Amino acid sequence: MTSVADGTQRRFAVVLLALSLVLVEFLAGMQRYLSQTVLPLVAADLDGADLYGPLDAAAQAPMFLMIPVGAWLLSRFRVGRLMVTFTLVTIAGAVLCATAQSMGAFIAGTAVRAFAAGALATIGMGAISRGLPPRYRQLVLAGLSGVWLFSSVLGPVYAVTVASALSWRWAMVAYLPLLLLARLMTARYMPERTEAVPAERAPWGWAVVLAAGSAVLALPLGAWSALAVVLGAGLMLRATAAVLPAGTFRARDGRRAALGALGVTAAVYFGATLVLSVVAHDAFGLEATRYGFVIAAPGLLWAVAALWTGTHPAADLDALRRRLHAGGAVVALGVAALLTTTLVADPGTPAFVGLLLGAAASGLGMGTLYPDLLGRCLGEPSVDDGISQDRMAAAVVLAESVGLALASTHAYTWLGSGLGLVDDPVLRAQLLYAVLLPLAGVMVWRLSAAARPGMPTVPSKSRGARRLR
Repeated sequence: MTSVADGTQRRFAVVLLALSLVLVEFLAGMQRYLSQTVLPLVAADLDGADLYGPLDAAAQAPMFLMIPVGAWLLSRFRVGRLMVTFTLVTIAGAVLCATAQSMGAFIAGTAVRAFAAGALATIGMGAISRGLPPRYRQLVLAGLSGVWLFSSVLGPVYAVTVASALSWRWAMVAYLPLLLLARLMTARYMPERTEAVPAERAPWGWAVVLAAGSAVLALPLGAWSALAVVLGAGLMLRATAAVLPAGTFRARDGRRAALGALGVTAAVYFGATLVLSVVAHDAFGLEATRYGFVIAAPGLLWAVAALWTGTHPAADLDALRRRLHAGGAVVALGVAALLTTTLVADPGTPAFVGLLLGAAASGLGMGTLYPDLLGRCLGEPSVDDGISQDRMAAAVVLAESVGLALASTHAYTWLGSGLGLVDDPVLRAQLLYAVLLPLAGVMVWRLSAAARPGMPTVPSKSRGARRLR
């Protein structure tokens, strides 16, 4: 009877842990839409419209400073304690933003929130990989995508309602008690580590280089923006290669290849979709009432598809390969549709339809492949690949975040300025998607490698662990 009761109690704890993780993701989605919604109000109130560039840097650099050291934190401290500590840091940053009397103070609060966000992203992924059995893990990965169906709607509604009834300041903090409750639930039901694991080293030097690269990438330097983008990208890629598990960028199989595929996939998808409002408005003159549907389509289709694929995971590597190929092909088809639209469509309805179809296809493809690709990274390998679960949790967050940051910043910089080379906004959009389409081909190739079984590693006196061939 005792064993039955213990089993029931463990299942109850796993269910509550899974629900708390999904709730945290829902609130993270609301935070993203909240920030986008109140930003113009903040700039107007604090006279800071000319400081969007530094604000963007403040939102990125501290996050990239903390993501690489997440594995070090997970190997030394309990997940629950880390979750509560950095949640309190998040609350402090939000309060600093809400009480800011100048744009400088608001930027400082944003930096504090980003500092906590970088650590919490890795800690949350560690909770998924360490605290959940495989079946629950896959269901949570599906829920993390599907919950954005609600965040994308309720986030702006919450922000507009609270900002209108009270102020943007109250909108920054009113949801925080629910966030604290969700993180406390995660901390309460996260199981203790029972096995001994090697202590991870904190790559502080490379973390600083990565953060510096992200700050340089976002600096508004006018005619020097092209140089800043190239320099920042170079620093970020070099630091990423050093921080990720050795050989990730060259891997031809296993979880290392899955990490590389995740980074390239994030670059293709976010580079194509995050800038759709700029393409629709600047290149084709669409009003917000029309391009709003375009920018909502990718996230909506991603969430819908991921709810199915996440609850019906690929049964084996052959099934995984087919699903990753299918999802990657649909993402590439979406990029091709966006390129075709920029080449042939006229302003108005034809452009709207083409952009909507391309956006929807991109989101559908991501929803098809993303839960299984993430599961491939976080699942236990059939043979030891020398990557601890804590390090893999940090690597997943880093690979996706770097791919997103590099693609989105390059795309926004190009569409906004043409780097002084191209004045026509339509031509800028055409060239952007012309570059992304062959990158989508690279993405499909890397996704194929992600589905190949990995080879074991053995210790090496000279370089720690060398792959066997």
